[in-house]
Amino acid sequence: MSAQELATTLGNAKKVGNGYLASCPVPSHGQGNGDKHPSLSITESSDGNYLFKCHGGCDQHTVFNTIKDMGLLPALPQQDRPEYLSSIKPLPYIQTPTFQQEWHYTDEDGVSLFVKQRFKTNDTKGKTYKTLRVMPDNSRVGKLGDCRIVPYKLPDLQQATAAGRVVYITEGEKAADALGSLKVVATTSHAGSGNWSPELNQYFTGANVVIVPDNDVSGWSYATKVVEALLPVAKSVRVLDLELKHPKEDAFEWVNKYGGDRETLASSARACTVIKSVDEVWLPQRLKLDVPESEASQSESAQKSRFLVESWDSIKDEPVEWLIEDIIPKKAFVALYAPPASYKSFIALDMAEAIATGRDWMGKAVKQSGVVLYIAGEGHGGLGARIKACKIKNDSPDGAPLYVIRAQINLRSSQEDFDNLISAINDLLETVGEKLQMIVLDTLMRMSGGGFNENSSEDMGGFITQAGKLQAFYDCALLVIHHSGKDVTKGLRGHSSLLGAVDTELEINRLDSVINTGDPSVKGSGTITVTKQKDGSDDIAIGFDVVAIDVSTSALGFESVTSLAVQANTEIVQTTKKNAKNNAGSGGNQRLEMDSLMKVIKAKASYREVDGTTRYGVTLEDWKGEFWSMKGCTDDDKAAFQKAWTRARERLVDAKKVVIGSGFVWLKTDSERFGS
Repeated sequence: MSAQELATTLGNAKKVGNGYLASCPVPSHGQGNGDKHPSLSITESSDGNYLFKCHGGCDQHTVFNTIKDMGLLPALPQQDRPEYLSSIKPLPYIQTPTFQQEWHYTDEDGVSLFVKQRFKTNDTKGKTYKTLRVMPDNSRVGKLGDCRIVPYKLPDLQQATAAGRVVYITEGEKAADALGSLKVVATTSHAGSGNWSPELNQYFTGANVVIVPDNDVSGWSYATKVVEALLPVAKSVRVLDLELKHPKEDAFEWVNKYGGDRETLASSARACTVIKSVDEVWLPQRLKLDVPESEASQSESAQKSRFLVESWDSIKDEPVEWLIEDIIPKKAFVALYAPPASYKSFIALDMAEAIATGRDWMGKAVKQSGVVLYIAGEGHGGLGARIKACKIKNDSPDGAPLYVIRAQINLRSSQEDFDNLISAINDLLETVGEKLQMIVLDTLMRMSGGGFNENSSEDMGGFITQAGKLQAFYDCALLVIHHSGKDVTKGLRGHSSLLGAVDTELEINRLDSVINTGDPSVKGSGTITVTKQKDGSDDIAIGFDVVAIDVSTSALGFESVTSLAVQANTEIVQTTKKNAKNNAGSGGNQRLEMDSLMKVIKAKASYREVDGTTRYGVTLEDWKGEFWSMKGCTDDDKAAFQKAWTRARERLVDAKKVVIGSGFVWLKTDSERFGS
């Protein structure tokens, strides 16, 4: 029996996505009143297995047993039943988080202001937290709102500060309590490693502080934040490395596992140097390497052979390994660039989808498919529509290993951002169990932090170094999206060190007026050219069209919502090569500028007297309107268009092709013809 037949038998069958909805047959569903609105999802996998999920809350096993008892699952010989039952896989049961412990944050008089609760979960993290505000009547609410934020064990902290005693700061309450069991004063913040609220600083004025980081990168990142916050107010600040053996361990393990005592803690703290600047906080070398003990011998072996001296006679030519044949090599540093509004993000997303799914890209074979991470630093509002359009155009299968981070990340100068990104990627790869093939950074500017000067060798070098570390860490390709400069013929914008660093450079030229397919869905065209390929051929060109895709309807259902997707067009390259001689020295935008002007002259040209001389041309407004139309701009493109329009006029005037005066524009040859 198919999923469709099963749903029809249960009643109220409805096709939804890759499966069906039907009425749940469990007798107790809806408090015994039955499933009036179908809430049972039924999905059949490619190997014939069924997945059942009741959105009304019925237990998975009850659903399965009820359907089985109705005789809707085929009877099998007894000896085959265990194997058959094992192939029927209800969705996994999600365990409700289990309460474990809570910690009270009080004011100076010991009155609770808020509590932090810890719950055990059955996911990969194993735990979660909840913070509740304690109201004057001792009731609790889920939002802190304007609640006063204080450090943990505030009364003890104030007494220790007044007496000149040391105050230890840990990353969490459990670690603070462990040190507190040694009869010392230990505190923390309720936000853990994620944050240190400035409201806490006032309570450490004049205090002798010793910060005790957890034994991981995030723990030391937290310590750095606290040092930076408390240096202006504390009497002294030290950072104590407990030199724990295993990652993620903290003061709790130091006390309860390794037998740490008060005397050892005090002597170790006294031996620490008083911190004068946040720059004095260094991540321990063991955490930079972060190599498990079981891999230590392999690591030592690899380290010994890192620099291998070889005879030149023994060096053999190694064939290039490709992600996308002839376009993106495996493990390459790739730059994809173009002027604004030239479909860069659409092209990059299409590449990412091809690598994730393994389909051919623009006629080029995908040699190695796998996990792709797309980090979108801009355009978050339209990203969902772009993804949906790409999936519709390419008929992308569900579950393709393409993942997205929607955030601006300062890879250049923020160690915290870099560490958090590494942590997020590690969590992803641990979940999917596959190798990362490519990371996309959209765009370079959005991944470089505030104050980034792309023309500075130091700033650009900082980005290149960190991007290289990220790429080397995962042994994958890295594609960064960037812009061209005002002069598109000069390539990548910014310092030349970027071009020197990349293995592959891909240039997009938007050529909307070059090809007319006659297809109304085609909103633009262009070429992608390999302008640098360290281990392959340069000057490979690929033509593409940009097509409109209907992705959804508006909330009221009165109008469709469209986005764009890309598709190959081999005729474009042939046509542009044929016209290359006539367009020598002109970029795609410059051809578009002249084409739009010629088109509007043909339709609307007239004679006008300008500065006492008769000219034959058109108004600037008419030219601007045609340029807007041929570029296929929308209201979202107004800022980018205004820059392109200004450059369009400047380029043609500088090239002595047109003359502009009194809001009128005419061709240079025509101005000479009617010169006096």
